[in-house]
Amino acid sequence: MQTKSFSIRKFRMADVDCIVELLKNVFGDEFSRELWLWKYAFNPAGFYGEKGDIWLAEAGGKIVGYWAVIPERMKVGCETVTVAQAVDAATHPDYRGQGIFKTLVKQVCMDARNRYPFIFGFPNELYRGYEKLGWRSFRLTEFLYPLNTDLLLESQLGKNAKFYLAKAVLKTFKIKNFFSFNFHLKKTKNDNIEIKEIRKFPVIINEFWKLVRSRYKIVIERDSSFLNWRFSRYFGDYQKFILKSVNDGEIKGYVILKRTSLRGIPNILEIVDLQTSTDDDGTLEEVIKFVIEIAKREEVTVIYCRVPTWHRQAKVLRDMGFISVGRLLDYAIYQPRLIIYPLSSRLSFEVNEWFFTLADTDYA
Repeated sequence: MQTKSFSIRKFRMADVDCIVELLKNVFGDEFSRELWLWKYAFNPAGFYGEKGDIWLAEAGGKIVGYWAVIPERMKVGCETVTVAQAVDAATHPDYRGQGIFKTLVKQVCMDARNRYPFIFGFPNELYRGYEKLGWRSFRLTEFLYPLNTDLLLESQLGKNAKFYLAKAVLKTFKIKNFFSFNFHLKKTKNDNIEIKEIRKFPVIINEFWKLVRSRYKIVIERDSSFLNWRFSRYFGDYQKFILKSVNDGEIKGYVILKRTSLRGIPNILEIVDLQTSTDDDGTLEEVIKFVIEIAKREEVTVIYCRVPTWHRQAKVLRDMGFISVGRLLDYAIYQPRLIIYPLSSRLSFEVNEWFFTLADTDYA
């Protein structure tokens, strides 16, 4: 294959339309100018694209490569810092294999040292490309609640020996959790909490978040500005529910759902984000029960979510019949990664102190 020459430079606002054209070429028509502007320019944590958060590759008078990060406000220990998340990476099909990705990543990381202590991201199956550039990679665990077991397994395995083996294992898990699950459904009835759908998060959610954030060592700040930006129509069709006390109207939590398809599995209901203010598991169990009831009513194939295994949500999910992919279907289903590239030695932390959900991942 003949090598094609290219040059790199910093992003300029005049490049937006050409960038959108490249992203559509690589990822499909879901990208638009409006989505790009919302994702980057209207980010409540700031926009530093022209300062080096976005770099481009050019060849033949057109943009053929793109790599970008966006700022995120994150609680790390006792302080809130601005970190960067790697989001969009694209190389024109005619220019792949020329080192564009590697060149752009190195350049953005070099510029980002002036603004951020580290960069993180949730890449697709091509995460090994980051590992080769010195990024640290950590496998994440996903949780599934199958409602149509045959469709779920057939979409991943086909109808073969592995299909029937996995089906038998899933059946064993269901039997094992049946009595525990129904016990939880009975004990989680809470007449003091009401769950209502909302269109926008009210500013008073900030008081709720001030209470909840103290539980976490590392977490993206989930105040009203972040929640309303992150869960806007530009990033998907979300259902947002808020939990309130029947007695005094105090916010007790929220849950965000999204319908999607993933890796060939149709009709998935994602628990994108879930927070509750109480330390007991009763409210959390009540919310998960609420989600399961929605999924059954709408004939969902599987409920899907992502939380760290050390968090209490993981234990409650398992108790209520959810299956950890890492424990059961690791041989069949790719598990996502968290990647980190340190830019400063000032901050140090353990990844097992990081709370994340699907809300933290790249925004499509």
